[in-house]
Amino acid sequence: MGNTILVVDDNVGLCKSLARNFGRFGYKCLTATTKQEAVETYRNNSIDVVLLDIVLGEYNGLDLLDTLKDIDEDVTVIMITGYASIESAVKSIKIGAYDYIQKPFDFNKLLKITENALEFSNSTTDRKSPDEDGGMGAPSIVTSNPVIIELCEKAKKLADTDLPILICGENGTGKEIFADYIHSNSSRRAMKMLKINCAAFPENLLDNELFGHEKGSYTGADMEFKGVFERADKSSLFLDEIGDMSFAIQAKILRVLQNNEIRRIGGDKTVSIDVRFIAASNKNLEELITKRRFREDLYYRLNAVTFSLPPLRERRDDIPLLAKFFLKHFSNNSHVKSLDEEVLNVFKAYEWPGNIRQLKNTINYAAAIATKDSITTEDLPPLFLEVKRSNDDLNLREITEKSIITRTLCNNNYNKKKTAEMLRMSRRTLYNKIEKYGIPIPQ
Repeated sequence: MGNTILVVDDNVGLCKSLARNFGRFGYKCLTATTKQEAVETYRNNSIDVVLLDIVLGEYNGLDLLDTLKDIDEDVTVIMITGYASIESAVKSIKIGAYDYIQKPFDFNKLLKITENALEFSNSTTDRKSPDEDGGMGAPSIVTSNPVIIELCEKAKKLADTDLPILICGENGTGKEIFADYIHSNSSRRAMKMLKINCAAFPENLLDNELFGHEKGSYTGADMEFKGVFERADKSSLFLDEIGDMSFAIQAKILRVLQNNEIRRIGGDKTVSIDVRFIAASNKNLEELITKRRFREDLYYRLNAVTFSLPPLRERRDDIPLLAKFFLKHFSNNSHVKSLDEEVLNVFKAYEWPGNIRQLKNTINYAAAIATKDSITTEDLPPLFLEVKRSNDDLNLREITEKSIITRTLCNNNYNKKKTAEMLRMSRRTLYNKIEKYGIPIPQ
């Protein structure tokens, strides 16, 4: 098969056991027991699927999931949990986990989930051209929404200025695409816009990536290195997730904005730069300021122009347009050419916590497994089958909660006392939720 799986769990015995079992089926299996080891292993290897424990020693596995998504937004992750934590399961799906499985688990069941995840992961790789950056190529904005249209008109007017721009919005709302749109309408469009995700690097590496270093400035600095500020000279620079930077890096960036010059690590000379700054954040920066986690002076330097992108649930009229746009992209080499009307109805009823990125991944998944020339509800990820069956417009938390309760009841042979204990809720609460979701209990 040749696929590579990364198992991340602080239980060394479980890692070895899974590595042996996956090896028997022809998979290459790498293991990591800490967050740092997992990040290094992922960066240095071509990983198809990650199996990640929600409880990772002193670390939170959800934080690592977030980090992996920052490194590679298309990473395919299956969460492993020993605690039927509804909150954690909901958050992992919202961040972008493919699926989850509860300990103790049957390996054959895990193998099946992993094979499905690999099919999804490989279809993503196969359908991308070598030079594609995940931005769907041209920086076009697919919309019929009045709010987005107004933002685009404003962006065009401001594109040719050198004012710093701040783009705010939830994960997956298209902040990077909007930055591309601004750059492509500016006088700097002949030069490629450079991009850096501030959350994807620890402080010392981010410092180096931004400002560069002189030869001999530290052990291993065998030659001079131009940071992204220098490389973006005469062009635009997109600083994604700027709210995740340390105070020290924020102070250095403030000086760059004020003086239009940088100094490499280990250097004694300043280098003048001509860069247009576009920053983005999924966090509330004003709230971070009150918590003393973001510099107020940097915030007011960056937000000369602010664009707030609405989540997909507030622009439901765009869902059919976006779905068909992504389908056209993913079905270039496929027989799948359309979406059933019932699929669009399910999409309109869903809350889309992962926003446009989640919709894109959903279409990719469905196009990869569809057997007919049209995507039906049977081709959607399991989460959407719950939406289809439900008569109510359940949000993601309720859908996931129902799924977890049903699964835990089944695993405990419908013993409500034991199920309530595992889910950390009272029996009365469990009874109420069973009634609320209409979960059938065998007599």
